Amino acid sequence: MSDFNKYCQEAAAEELPSSEDEEDIGDEDTCSAQVLAAEFHLQYRPQDESSVSLQRDYVLSLSADQSFTRIAAGLSNSAVHIYNLDAGAGKLSNFSYLPPTESEQVSICGVHFLDEGPHNILVGTTDGYVRLYDLRIKGEQARFNYTQHKSVALVPKSITCFDRNANGRIICCGTNKFQSNVFLVFYDVRERRQMGVYCDSHEDDITSVRFHPQNPDTLGTGSVDGLINVFDVKEADEDEALLNTFNTESSVARLQWHRNVYDKDVISCITTTGDFKSYESEEGDEVSSFERPDVTAAIRRKNASNFNLINAHNQEDGEIFLLAGTNFNKGEILRSVSVTTKNSLQPLANFQGNKQIVRESLYDSKSKSLITGGESGIVTVWSPDSRGSTVVGDKLKVKKEKKSRKQAPY
Repeated sequence: MSDFNKYCQEAAAEELPSSEDEEDIGDEDTCSAQVLAAEFHLQYRPQDESSVSLQRDYVLSLSADQSFTRIAAGLSNSAVHIYNLDAGAGKLSNFSYLPPTESEQVSICGVHFLDEGPHNILVGTTDGYVRLYDLRIKGEQARFNYTQHKSVALVPKSITCFDRNANGRIICCGTNKFQSNVFLVFYDVRERRQMGVYCDSHEDDITSVRFHPQNPDTLGTGSVDGLINVFDVKEADEDEALLNTFNTESSVARLQWHRNVYDKDVISCITTTGDFKSYESEEGDEVSSFERPDVTAAIRRKNASNFNLINAHNQEDGEIFLLAGTNFNKGEILRSVSVTTKNSLQPLANFQGNKQIVRESLYDSKSKSLITGGESGIVTVWSPDSRGSTVVGDKLKVKKEKKSRKQAPY
């Protein structure tokens, strides 16, 4: 069994083992509180929070519609909570609930809104299925799973990640390593059919697939084998489709697309060891590279062994910021740093009042709102604190959700 699948199975267990259960290893800031406040000039506080489960379920996946008014949170037990978001007020309200699958030991491997609207949502689970729901209509609308392909004799039993392309026409699923084979499986959403597979470009579990946010034909994939591949999916032949390959010399955990100051596409990755790397997707040049201790120092913490690099987000001005925290004191520390054009890291924002080890995040550059989810099963809406200490985020009460099937439309 791969390490990735083992993690997903552990995450789906009712008594979920958590990083928060581990004894905290000593850690502290590398500067005074006054210096910290001066360096991290943006202060964020929780505006609203919702607890998605009374059990010990992680929030493993978050997705927002294009207008950032609806948020979907996928849990380790394969359930999905869907909220309406008033970004201006920073408030969440319950909208819908998709219950867990009937299969045991199944976890979420991705949640994505299909198109520009807030109604169609794709839910991927590790048992090999991507399900399509229309939130205006009761019930599952379509289901995508691997069927026998003429060029491949083996059939993968599970998927590890998936994404849909910019026009909502294609789904790509990545699989774990199965009898020495790794698959990228493509589906046509409108025709509800499997289109084909790529199976030669990776040698270990696929951990991330990310379509370009504007170009529907460009796909980035990352794997435990350390490779990032960029494909033109118009090409049916895998060799012709492969545009570029980057060797991170590590294990890829997460991919993200960006645009640099020269209007060129950049693909970045966070590795399983907490490093950050980015590359120009066409020319192949490395743009930036920061190891775990580099980012730990940038968020002004001493102990890199506690460090947790969560995500890379795009700011409105085109710059990238890294969201990072620590496992110390149940994830209390949550901060961000900017990746500058001079290939350095600068303190950006401090998030005060965090209650969990964060595993996933969303960012809306227009409203400057951040959504986080993590190991305590809390979805948090963060907004810049323009009123100083008058926003008492640490005293904000977490709304508990009842897991009642009577309220569930599915």
